[in-house]
Amino acid sequence: MAKKFDVKEKAKDILEEALDREAVDVLANISREMQQIFSENPEPSRPDVVRIVTDYFSNDGKSEQFIANWIDTAEEHCRSRGLREEDQPKAMLSDLGVFRFMNFLMEKGLTDDQVNIVLRGAVQRANDEEKG
Repeated sequence: MAKKFDVKEKAKDILEEALDREAVDVLANISREMQQIFSENPEPSRPDVVRIVTDYFSNDGKSEQFIANWIDTAEEHCRSRGLREEDQPKAMLSDLGVFRFMNFLMEKGLTDDQVNIVLRGAVQRANDEEKG
């Protein structure tokens, strides 16, 4: 348990050191947007995910090829994790959230190691909240 606590604390320290208030607000906004997507699509189908991902990346100025590659990679990642086909769309939406967080943190200058620690801390926090 101490190790899990250390990851959350280290993640918090990294964010506090590296990000200003505006950046924290952006991360909170990403989280709210992803929560809204999940509440509006509690059992998304593959076409739902393709639409959501395409809309997001199109609005972000990404090319059709980038979007197609991202979707293919997300699907491959789901299969490699052994997810059942019906669970894959939800996992792909989750991957979109992770991608958005990682991309933003990297734009803010965090290293790969720092981003990984932050994401591990976020996962641990979510797991702790889920357990009550």
